[in-house]
Amino acid sequence: MNRRVGAVLVMGLLLGADSLWAHHGNAPFDMTRTVRMQGTVKDFEWINPHAVIHADLKDDNGKVTNWKLELGSLGMLSRFGWSRNTVKSGDHVTAVGFRAKDGSAYMCLVSIDLPNGQSMRGSP
Repeated sequence: MNRRVGAVLVMGLLLGADSLWAHHGNAPFDMTRTVRMQGTVKDFEWINPHAVIHADLKDDNGKVTNWKLELGSLGMLSRFGWSRNTVKSGDHVTAVGFRAKDGSAYMCLVSIDLPNGQSMRGSP
């Protein structure tokens, strides 16, 4: 009986191992300084484990690049007042967050200013 229970536990851990490695936290981001960029939303993915906005944002030099803006979990965003319809393709927004350490167009979104003037938190 104990062997059977042990085997089931080991099997469960092994089957769930991929999901344990999937969450990265804030390790990829430079949390020492925030950036503010404006641009246009291309897509909003209301998905777990983190919602994602894809937006064409303009940097300080005027160069426009398609950025991946990572938000918090759907549960957290819902508590902040978000829904799958909060951001729409074509919305002109101002994104504030932490850039990826590797210099890629990837950001941990702290907040976003929407076209209606509302500012929404994107992560804790």
